[in-house]
Amino acid sequence: MKHLNVKSCCLMVCCLLTVTTAEAENIRKKVKNAPGIEVTYQSSYKGKIAPGQVLMKVIGDEVILTSLKPEGKPAEEIREQDKAPVITNYIDYEACKSYKRAELPDGRIISAATPFEYGKGFKEVGTDKVLGLDCKILQTIINSNTIQVWYTTDIPFRGTPQANVGVPDGLVLKVVRNGDTVQEAISINPEKETGTSLLPTSWGNVMDNADYQYTLNQSGVITIPVFNEQTICFNGAKLPDQLNDNECYSAAGGTVILKKVKLPEYVANRTVFVEVSQYSDGDAYDRTGSVFLIPTDKKQSFLDALRNLNSVPSFRSDSTDYHGLVATETYDTPIELMRFFTGFGVRSYNHNKVMGQDWVDSVLYKSEVTPLVEHLQGEAWIGAYIGNWDAKGHRLSLKLKYYPDDEHRIYKSIPLFNTVNYMEQAGQPYPIFMLKDSLKATFTLKEPVKDAKLYYFTTGHGGWGNGDEFNQKPNTIYLDGQKVITFIPWRDDCGTYRNWNPCSGNFSNGLSSSDLSRSNWCPGTVTNPEYIYLGDLEAGTHTITVQIPQGAPEGGSNSYWCISGTLIY
Repeated sequence: MKHLNVKSCCLMVCCLLTVTTAEAENIRKKVKNAPGIEVTYQSSYKGKIAPGQVLMKVIGDEVILTSLKPEGKPAEEIREQDKAPVITNYIDYEACKSYKRAELPDGRIISAATPFEYGKGFKEVGTDKVLGLDCKILQTIINSNTIQVWYTTDIPFRGTPQANVGVPDGLVLKVVRNGDTVQEAISINPEKETGTSLLPTSWGNVMDNADYQYTLNQSGVITIPVFNEQTICFNGAKLPDQLNDNECYSAAGGTVILKKVKLPEYVANRTVFVEVSQYSDGDAYDRTGSVFLIPTDKKQSFLDALRNLNSVPSFRSDSTDYHGLVATETYDTPIELMRFFTGFGVRSYNHNKVMGQDWVDSVLYKSEVTPLVEHLQGEAWIGAYIGNWDAKGHRLSLKLKYYPDDEHRIYKSIPLFNTVNYMEQAGQPYPIFMLKDSLKATFTLKEPVKDAKLYYFTTGHGGWGNGDEFNQKPNTIYLDGQKVITFIPWRDDCGTYRNWNPCSGNFSNGLSSSDLSRSNWCPGTVTNPEYIYLGDLEAGTHTITVQIPQGAPEGGSNSYWCISGTLIY
């Protein structure tokens, strides 16, 4: 590249100055006698232009800000539950207040007002030009974010697209957050309309800013309540033959609760979470908990197992028949959505005093289940389990929440196995077959699939010194006879959750039972699923095998493993 001489550089600078000066003069000329202006802003992040723009209209001391969305579906084609709030921001310079106002999809109107002082919190750090207009650059820091604001007094109008970062006494043309998020004016035009206020006649339900933002953020969330402080206890309950929609049933001796619920019909644009709240109603111990969905599109389902465990398919190991643990051509296992473990006696035993501990009133468990979203639409049977032998047991509330998110796609999923002993209190044997055997689940794909994964929950049980609850045991996964992975599921962080365990004993060495590390679980926590990558799979029949070196029984106690697996792709 040839070097430019001094004369060439001077000519280029003069040309740029001439262009910006002409641009500024043109803007001044256009708006000189106008009653107001319209400013269009474009946003970008790290140099990449964001879709949509913001239009700011200024008349006198009033400002209105609206979003110009990129073209999409016509409004009449958008599903009612997927409609977005209509958000409008305002500034009243005479009253020195900025306003947020939203019309929610359900018809409610909410708003919030914030007073401001000109230039408060800013310091001047330089000068520059935007659209040829002379600007001062102000800087402030908000929540560890560095904000810079360019504003001009070259034309006699005031307005800003981001009143929340501060309001200078002039027209804001550019806002930069942390050096890489930019909102900048790309055009200024005269506004011809006069005589009417830009402020709305109704502000609806006026809130403070925090409540406004929370209400706005939650307005697009679809919440499906399933259980509300439902009792899960040992009471001998059995599932009746006749089942009705939206009625809660107890089964498996009372330690399983079920309900058929109506879920959203369209979930391709949703992120889905399971949210559980639980507390003890009398049981003092930490217990295995599970939330599951019952597929019913095959000849038999877990509903049949709950009525008669021996009626569903089984496999035999060491002279014991294990019914309903593995999916077959005619039967599907429950799909586990969440594995959780209750704390020791939360709420019911909060009267126990331990120096330095402040017990929680209930435990909230929340997990994303979007990979299983294919089954979380339309009508579905949702169940929850807490294994216990207590006459009062536990109370459990459960919600499914569907959050707007256009980035997600629909996953396909196939239930494969589930050894959680949901029916222990109704006579189901412990899943102790790993002592001399392994678990095998066979599935058939009608066509090849890409990037298949095993969505795998695993927790070890056997609550004594040599039991599998307290000893590390490798889990090995095979696909069609070839080893995929060996790993040790383990939790070292159980001491973090001491405040969830008011009835956990304190040992002479200063530890509590709830502090002890365990085989992938802690009292008062969720156990996260493992994503075991299986890769691309050909059409046809495949077999998943799970091997775990289960510990031997001692006296009347057994080690066992609660594992569940769903193929997702």
